[in-house]
Amino acid sequence: MTKVGIIACKLRWDMGCAKYSSHVNCFLACMNKKGRFQDLDNPVIVAMCSCNGCPGKGRFEKAEVMKDLVQVDVIMLASCCYKPPRCSHIDQSAQDIEEKIKIKVIKGTVTKEE
Repeated sequence: MTKVGIIACKLRWDMGCAKYSSHVNCFLACMNKKGRFQDLDNPVIVAMCSCNGCPGKGRFEKAEVMKDLVQVDVIMLASCCYKPPRCSHIDQSAQDIEEKIKIKVIKGTVTKEE
């Protein structure tokens, strides 16, 4: 089992996933092993939250909590962080989390966003 923590875009979090009134796209992708979940061994979402708002405030701290308290195996930055208007700090956030917290970061959830 791969324990997954997801950090989404606050703007999109407040609005809900595209086509839905709640945050289901990531859960559907995980359940159906689609998108970036397809390469993970039995993925299970055990933590999910948004950043604290532009420009990606709080991502590092939330990833740290997910690793230390929830013991996630991987952090996924939700695909909504990459949709227009694309977060201008998302790539730096991914790099900081990987380098400083020493945990794998996957860019995107529903689709590949590299």
